[in-house]
Amino acid sequence: MKLRGMRTRRRRTWPWITVGAIVGVTALVCGVIVFGGAQVLLTPHHAMTSSAGTVLSLTSSEITLPKLATTQRVGTYGLVWDTEAGAGTGTATIGPISSTTKDSVTRPISQIVGALAVGTAVQLNPNIHNSDPQQSLGIPFTTVQVDGELGPMPAWQVKGTGSTWVLFVHGIDGQRESGLRPLPTIVAAGLPTLLITYRNDVGAPASPNGLIDLGQTEWRDLDAAAAYAITQGATEFVLYGDSMGGSMVTQFMQRSDHAPRVTGMVLDAPVLNWAGVLQGQADRAHVGFLGGALKQAVSWRGDIDLNMLNQLDQTETFADLPILLFQGLADPLVPPTESQQFAAALPLASYVPVPHAGHIQSWNVDPQRYETHLGEFLAPYSSAPGSPVDSPE
Repeated sequence: MKLRGMRTRRRRTWPWITVGAIVGVTALVCGVIVFGGAQVLLTPHHAMTSSAGTVLSLTSSEITLPKLATTQRVGTYGLVWDTEAGAGTGTATIGPISSTTKDSVTRPISQIVGALAVGTAVQLNPNIHNSDPQQSLGIPFTTVQVDGELGPMPAWQVKGTGSTWVLFVHGIDGQRESGLRPLPTIVAAGLPTLLITYRNDVGAPASPNGLIDLGQTEWRDLDAAAAYAITQGATEFVLYGDSMGGSMVTQFMQRSDHAPRVTGMVLDAPVLNWAGVLQGQADRAHVGFLGGALKQAVSWRGDIDLNMLNQLDQTETFADLPILLFQGLADPLVPPTESQQFAAALPLASYVPVPHAGHIQSWNVDPQRYETHLGEFLAPYSSAPGSPVDSPE
């Protein structure tokens, strides 16, 4: 009888042990997802490229790649790869898809720099330019140092006419090269331009905690860039931000003493509400129930106030400001509905939705349309429309 009782208790106990183990493992996995996701987001990586597989075939004018979500993107992109023996990075430009098969995608290729062969692993880059304004576009510039609160930060300065300057701010883990896509249109408007770097960028000082602050502190580096431009003769600004650069620009408008000098803004896939971005990423990973925990982890890990970074609840700051907002409708990071909501709340905002465009890829999908909208928006700010741009001394 005693033995039988022990067996009965064991039979009754083991299901609870199993349930406890499952709960424990589930909690561990959820913790890894939440805190790991927060750490990945806030840690600087300096990478914007996506794998495009390996080259299947190549001619002087066409490249064939595996049929992947990356290689099927609509539009024109940069292609990058590591050259043999780690000698450097190869670059090229690939155009819109010319043909497809069940397993492959063929696109035109041009401007090949570096050895490229069948079997080379390549990556797609939204930036089609990988050098400075002179080498990439033939646009004269000077490299200047902006003195920020953490130290000097390099910037590219392109001279123009008049005293309204464009300050271009790239996104999270991005590069100044992002600004080279719209730069010819800005130059055609004759506007002096500064393409800045900020804390945690390559060549710029690291933040005190070594983490990205999602615009909460980075806006101060934009503020330093504005102060530099004022010493060079700037009296007014058009702020141009893509991705997290949009978060920095909007924070600048709310917190900088130089905000009254801003007479217009251009936003490209701007992060206007980090809480919405984080919830969207949790939803895409099919763990939407962890969205709240992910937001809390990001707030805790980076000491970040997500409410302060929510511009959807603070649109009164921008009510009297002309704004041009580009938003890709296939953006996997910034919810297009939030960009539309922001623009709809502002009487002077022009909203340009771009079908098929991913994150900060509106220019890539339709460069001509993008440049037309941008040129029309910038025209009133030019003191001498159509005048040649001065070359740096």
